[in-house]
Amino acid sequence: MAIAGGNLGIDLGSASTAICFPGQGVALREATYVLVLERDEKEVIALGDDAKSLLGRTDEESCLIAPIMDGAVADTDMATLLMTELAEKAVGRRRVMDKARVALPISPGATKVERAALMRAAAGTGARRTIAVKTPVAAAVGAGVEFHEPRGVMQIVLGSSTTEISVLSMNGIVAARSMRVGGNAFDEAIQRYLRREKGVIVGARTAEDLKRDLGSAIEPKDETIVRVKGRSTENGRPVSVEINAKDIYHALETPIENLVDAIRDALANTPAELAGDIMETGIHLSGGGALLVGLDKRLRKETSIPVMVSENPQDDVAIGLAMISAEERVIARLNATGALFEA
Repeated sequence: MAIAGGNLGIDLGSASTAICFPGQGVALREATYVLVLERDEKEVIALGDDAKSLLGRTDEESCLIAPIMDGAVADTDMATLLMTELAEKAVGRRRVMDKARVALPISPGATKVERAALMRAAAGTGARRTIAVKTPVAAAVGAGVEFHEPRGVMQIVLGSSTTEISVLSMNGIVAARSMRVGGNAFDEAIQRYLRREKGVIVGARTAEDLKRDLGSAIEPKDETIVRVKGRSTENGRPVSVEINAKDIYHALETPIENLVDAIRDALANTPAELAGDIMETGIHLSGGGALLVGLDKRLRKETSIPVMVSENPQDDVAIGLAMISAEERVIARLNATGALFEA
């Protein structure tokens, strides 16, 4: 696979990182983890999905590093390594990033320190030009949402550790709100529920699997029952319990209600004219969290506003970044409204 014109988008997220090329879609998506030796972090054992598969199974001599925390770069060197290695894996050759033009996502509420850390990580890859695009803008572009006219559109990106709620208009962000809550909060809610209601302690990977297989934002009719293994809260011994879809639905109620409240608050603080537009243009959901069964229906019911989800919402940001990286005119237009910045 070749990089079209030396351009690419990298959706560097807290849970996963996606490599995308203009017109070619997402070429690779792997976990945002790096496994290193604790005594020498320069000694990399595994990264991406290989590193995640070892989560909770490593010895005391190794350390699992998450370079991105709450949507921001926490470890510059490891973020650089991860982007470089995954881009090379996606293409199948070395030094892919050298002299490339790369677009990366950044939260609308990112601080100067967070912005600088992202740029340092990108510079370390050898890229000749780095464009940092505000995440909701990248998602809207990737999902084909029109926001170049003076007409309000609400774009929500449900990430693993953050949720970005933004109102877009005239190629820029009119209002934005970031929540340090995302898909991970759903997993943690499932863990708490099972501990409290079922007396079993399960790991993050088990909770994530339950969310993916049984999770729903609306009350399920499915009576499917699965057996989950974990540790007993009473004696710490291995135990197996029965879980059904309604258990997971009840476990997710609190974080979903928090999301609904945040959207209502964002709508209440949106200028009246734009709020009226959103009643017609609707709410657009992107990010992996948008895959939760029934979330669009739940939000439509709670807000009385149309809710749209693209075919592959988890890819919207990556596709948008790749598209922007290849279009000089789009870069100039978004730069004029502060929707992106360069280095």
